[in-house]
Amino acid sequence: MQPWGPNDPSQVGPFRTVAVLGQGGMGRVLLGMAANGQLVAVKQVHADLADDAGFRSRFRREVDASRRVSGAYTAPVVEADPDAETPWLASLFLPGPSLSEAVAATGVLPEEAVRRLGAGLAQALADIHRAGLVHRDLKPSNVLLTDDGVRVIDFGIARAADQVTKLTHTGALIGSPAFMAPEQVRGEAPTPAADVFALGATLVVACTGSTPFNGGSVPALMHSIAHTDPVLDGVPPGLRGIVEACLAKEPGLRPSPQDLLALIGPVAPLRRPWPEGVQRRIADQAAEIERLVSTIPPDPLPAAPPDSSAGSSAPAPVPMPRRRRRWIAAAVTAGVLSVTGAVFAATGWAAEVYYSIVPEPVPTPGNVPLSQVADKYTGTLPSCRDMTATFKVPDGFTPTPVKDGGPPTTASDGKMSNQCTWSTRSGDQIVVVWDLFRGKAGGPTGAETAKERHEEFYNRGSTERVFTLGYVEEALWYKPDGNRCVLYARDVNLDLFALVKGPHYPVGTCEALTEAAAQQAVAVTASKTAAKTGAAR
Repeated sequence: MQPWGPNDPSQVGPFRTVAVLGQGGMGRVLLGMAANGQLVAVKQVHADLADDAGFRSRFRREVDASRRVSGAYTAPVVEADPDAETPWLASLFLPGPSLSEAVAATGVLPEEAVRRLGAGLAQALADIHRAGLVHRDLKPSNVLLTDDGVRVIDFGIARAADQVTKLTHTGALIGSPAFMAPEQVRGEAPTPAADVFALGATLVVACTGSTPFNGGSVPALMHSIAHTDPVLDGVPPGLRGIVEACLAKEPGLRPSPQDLLALIGPVAPLRRPWPEGVQRRIADQAAEIERLVSTIPPDPLPAAPPDSSAGSSAPAPVPMPRRRRRWIAAAVTAGVLSVTGAVFAATGWAAEVYYSIVPEPVPTPGNVPLSQVADKYTGTLPSCRDMTATFKVPDGFTPTPVKDGGPPTTASDGKMSNQCTWSTRSGDQIVVVWDLFRGKAGGPTGAETAKERHEEFYNRGSTERVFTLGYVEEALWYKPDGNRCVLYARDVNLDLFALVKGPHYPVGTCEALTEAAAQQAVAVTASKTAAKTGAAR
């Protein structure tokens, strides 16, 4: 983090620049803010690259291609101008430690977390390859572990400079030596199969803390990659076959990203996807920023725009604090942001944050304040056996054992949770997660807590509010994502998550099954927790 100097630009393209985040291999990275409050990482290239016509041409082609990349596991480019006096590009931004920092600080990941990591990386590569790109430099420092899972950063775009201008002189290579594929070592052009090799090497680091090939020098390392077997001591037996397939010497013998997803198997979504040590580092980053800006009074933020939908049937908006947005708003308004170095890998890229810093109304169904709403669900949650007995899943789906799933669990704060998963052999999956909150004497009602948790999943531009499902008070549909549908729902003191994904359930097909799963989950919950709704104590 560098102080904002008087000679620093106040605007790059449509983005107001508010801080210098760091230096990258192609230039420096700025924190930018769009007119709608979206935060982005804006990279400006070095002056010598800006003067190179060949670089501009390649940069332009790669930026155009990168706009086609979209997915939940990458950090897509949202805006770029390769023809500006100083070319720049902007990606969505989200704090989170890189895999390399997480392993160094908290140790290797357990097998379940490595499976989650592998699935996220495979899906990210599928998205990148589908756009006609090759990452070329997948490695632990280009992988972020965030609260919403895996994010692959610096895909392809930073490699525009590597094709000829910088890295194709005699003897030069594209990529990081320890994660290069044998064909790259031989000087061949990297292909999607090279990305899969790098994925395998990255998983070895996550499992063991070390790379799979050793060498006291770069030439010795290259020889090891090309001619020796990988060192897989410490890789759990359940992952060894997957890693070995990725690290095959011949590109044609490696699995595709889609094959990898099938090999890894279903991975259940979790709200805290990483080991406790990693989750603490994510939380510590937020706390560090909040502490930094807590003594700096932010400028008054503009008021929310007037509601132009008067007369609609949507519930009246009720103001509600958005704590996750507040510290970001203060940081941006004050012109400072403190982020640990791990947020930015060697190239300075980070992944998505889609928080608005402009206050907006938060609609709450009903005319009774949530502080006066009694718990509707007061008994126990259904077990997966209960759900399976009543939920008519399509042919081919079978219940999948999930750690901590099956019978409901109760946390120390009284929250009751459960998770059930059904899968097919072809990779289709249905997931339902329940969270039940009970009111506390002298504290918030269950409805208040459930509402606050529900709002944590709202992202302006990424979710759509729905109040007409009938079986819940309100819901959030995530925008379509190719081959999955995601629905978050709240009914008084119950929060529900429903997911349907897989090759046989693309957008346009998965919606109906997602709603059916959510509706049945609410119905079986009501039968288990029957209680009269009334005024609170």
